[in-house]
Amino acid sequence: MIKDPATSWDGGPYPYDALAEVGVTPGMPHAGLQDVSFELLARRLMTPATQQAWEELRVVRRRMLAELLLYDVDLTAELPAADAVLDAALGAAFAVREPLGREDPPPQPLPDGITHLLDTLITFDI
Repeated sequence: MIKDPATSWDGGPYPYDALAEVGVTPGMPHAGLQDVSFELLARRLMTPATQQAWEELRVVRRRMLAELLLYDVDLTAELPAADAVLDAALGAAFAVREPLGREDPPPQPLPDGITHLLDTLITFDI
């Protein structure tokens, strides 16, 4: 699952972001989430922000709200299509041209959709 980078969370950092260092993900069973505080304490990562994030995810209704802001993306299915679109855009941008006796125009920036796709793939590189 992927979080939109523009997502904001009232009252502090997004809970899954705050607890990512100790392996908390939306796929973690709720029973396992109950023991995360011990891992935070053992690693000396229990801060007010991580404690608040853990307490929010411990409550099922708050955890469901946090997961409502995530996109369920099947990366195995989506990456080939995204790769083809990216290859086509890059191929067009960097196509070899015959010299025309004058300077080529400056390269055009990538479209916003491609830029957003690159930001998403780089941010959530697995």
